[in-house]
Amino acid sequence: MRIGIVGAGIAGLTAGYRLAKNGYEVTIFEKDTKIGGLAKSFDFSGNKLDCFYRHIFKSDIDIIRLIDELNLTNDLIWKQVKMGFYYMGKTYNFTTPIDLLLFTPLPFFDRIKLGLISLFLKDVKDWKQFEKITAKEWIIKNFGSKIYDIVWGPLLTQKFAEKADKISMTWLYGRIAARFKSRGSGGIKEVLGYLKGSFQKLIDTLADEIKNSGGKIYSGLAVNKINYENKKVKGLTAAGKNYDFDGVIVTCAPALIKTMIDVKEAGIEKSVNAIDYHGSVALVFSSKKSLGDIYWLNVADKQSPFVAVVEHTNFITRENYNGNVIIYIGKYLSIEEELYKLPDLEIKNRFFSYLKNINPLFDEKDVIEWVVIKEPWTQPIVPVNYSDIKMDYKCDIKGLYFANMSMIYPEDRGMSYSVKLGNEVIEIIKNDFEKGDF
Repeated sequence: MRIGIVGAGIAGLTAGYRLAKNGYEVTIFEKDTKIGGLAKSFDFSGNKLDCFYRHIFKSDIDIIRLIDELNLTNDLIWKQVKMGFYYMGKTYNFTTPIDLLLFTPLPFFDRIKLGLISLFLKDVKDWKQFEKITAKEWIIKNFGSKIYDIVWGPLLTQKFAEKADKISMTWLYGRIAARFKSRGSGGIKEVLGYLKGSFQKLIDTLADEIKNSGGKIYSGLAVNKINYENKKVKGLTAAGKNYDFDGVIVTCAPALIKTMIDVKEAGIEKSVNAIDYHGSVALVFSSKKSLGDIYWLNVADKQSPFVAVVEHTNFITRENYNGNVIIYIGKYLSIEEELYKLPDLEIKNRFFSYLKNINPLFDEKDVIEWVVIKEPWTQPIVPVNYSDIKMDYKCDIKGLYFANMSMIYPEDRGMSYSVKLGNEVIEIIKNDFEKGDF
């Protein structure tokens, strides 16, 4: 059985690894010159560094099991970190229940309610109850408008802009539930995981395993078309060359899928045309000086050009980066927005200018090096009733399968869910092969 995979991100590599280990003939095509998709890394400050800030939660069972299976467990670091919240010109600690009680922008009883949201959601089993209501409606109805206006509203606006009021409560449920499950000490402190040397180590190990099992990975080779006849996959075309396969897995965003196939003929027209994404912009820089002791700072100010400041070296020590401080500043946004289209230097200037509002001690003279990284398809937009438009692993073209981030619903985007997608799609393929449904 010959299987072609479009995309060498975590989902594609996981699927390729599983298939190759099961004796399938696997070939992966990646349009980027580097494999890893959104999880890829680059050389920065003397080490490999993830292009976008990354960590995993204790609840991320799929990726933890994969790391263990690949004998990388000794490289997995678990550490408690501090979270922060920037609001109305002031930074607040935002990690423990005590921190929430000290969050003075909210009246005292609303601070208690804010904590109760997580306690309530962590025990919810039936997430479908949230499908028909927006996060805004649910929070205001159950916990009041102040909590939404001061905390969740600004954060949702920063992440989803004009779509913030339309985001389903299932999205927020997935975010909060995963975070709470990653807390040790009775839910008091945040515990996060990271691989020494970046998650590129996981990517490279998967690639090595695929190649050692006879698989092939082509980087810098974009797939232009999925080939099929009489609704049966025949292979694909990449850079003008045809490759024959019995099955094809496509792991890229829905917007790219419709450049490769006739989505109406495949029976996925409704999903592909309805699912929307935001892109992302990250400024990564090294510095001589730290901004403080907070690892992750949420920025709840609509005037801010970014939504988060992540001081990576408050998680992984600066000794790993030539003694330098490593900081990410990130923003999710439509690729049609002005900020996404700006030159890197202008983005850097805007980000650094606002960063001085948050931390007046920040001085650009302390910055050693910086880089701006953009990706157009990073955050699926999750409106109410998302189940109605969610893509399935299979379609009306026999032998054609999908595994992309828009399909992880009701969870939010994350590497572990990409692993899960890869695991699940190959089980479907194996089952179809055993039934002779190819």
